[in-house]
Amino acid sequence: MGGPGGHPEPPQKKRTWIWFVVGCGVLLLIGLLGLGGCVALVASSGSSDDGVRAGDPVTTATAVEDAEAEEAVEEDVAEEDTSEPAPAPEVGTSRDNPAQPVTDAIAIETSGGTMSVTLGNVTWDANSAIAEANMFNEEAPEGQVYITVPVTVQYTGPESITPWIELYISYVAEDGRSYDEASVVLEGDFMDVGDLYDGGTAEGTMAFLIPEEAVGSGTFSVEGFLTSGTYFVAAV
Repeated sequence: MGGPGGHPEPPQKKRTWIWFVVGCGVLLLIGLLGLGGCVALVASSGSSDDGVRAGDPVTTATAVEDAEAEEAVEEDVAEEDTSEPAPAPEVGTSRDNPAQPVTDAIAIETSGGTMSVTLGNVTWDANSAIAEANMFNEEAPEGQVYITVPVTVQYTGPESITPWIELYISYVAEDGRSYDEASVVLEGDFMDVGDLYDGGTAEGTMAFLIPEEAVGSGTFSVEGFLTSGTYFVAAV
């Protein structure tokens, strides 16, 4: 067809290149967005290793607490190392740490001075000796037995003392029960020891009636008439 004035219409120009440019721009934008997402993901993963970053306040607080705990443990160990063990009780002052017969002497304060007391070894079955010593001595009841122990005393001080009045001894069994001196007559009875003056020494024998199961163990308790302390000597 012809245009106005009888001239033919010019041909329309093709715009394919515009769409090509637009398409390339869209693809480039999508690529940039994808690359930015990958970079952000990698950065996020690297900064959150183990859930805590270096220099995180939580990590710092934990390190301080651990250091304080170690210091406290070191202080406790140092205190334990410097502590001294409790001293052992003096020999003869307890049943767990008794004095020994024959070798150990116990000093007992008396009304006048000091009496040194030493016990000897025990005769664990003195039934026959006691029966022979006096016909009026009672036999040991069934399940019981007489035992005897020699006692040596030495006096130091003014005037004189009567040993059997100044001294009290009993037998203490392993179960804690104590037994007083038996009322029997003995050869060389401790009650027959006379008065002692300064430097005087004497020996006598004491007898005790105890259960048979108490034989071979136990201690002797030793006390002075005017003293409150009690001493112990092994019964062997």
